[in-house]
Amino acid sequence: MPESSTQTTAAHRFSLTIDGKRFEFFTRCTGLALSVDLDEFVEGGISDSVVQLPRHITYSPLVLARPVTRLTMETCRWVQESVRRPTRRTARIACLNAADAEVARWDLLNVMPVAWRGPALDAEGTHLAMEEIELVHEGFLPLA
Repeated sequence: MPESSTQTTAAHRFSLTIDGKRFEFFTRCTGLALSVDLDEFVEGGISDSVVQLPRHITYSPLVLARPVTRLTMETCRWVQESVRRPTRRTARIACLNAADAEVARWDLLNVMPVAWRGPALDAEGTHLAMEEIELVHEGFLPLA
């Protein structure tokens, strides 16, 4: 049976590329969202309806998480350097399936790291040691 263009595929991991530097591989990505702030105007006359007009778009911060690896401190150092020499960058988040094929992607404008969080260290815990990187951005670029 041929695949439909609307068929969904489970995402197994995510890659993050910022200005050509690839950070592999993340197991969780949250914050891919936007919201529209509205101005409300009450119509004259009977005043029984409200007109809502878009004011501007707000983009949520992105948080990507992955298990700690030998690359963890490299990511931490990259965030520190990026904050010391702030530059807005272009980024891509790609959603990959089990065969490493790209299922979806989001290209982001003017990305800047704002936080790095290392693992909670607990020798008695049963959870994986995780790191997180938090990014802010100014919107999604159109697909090429």
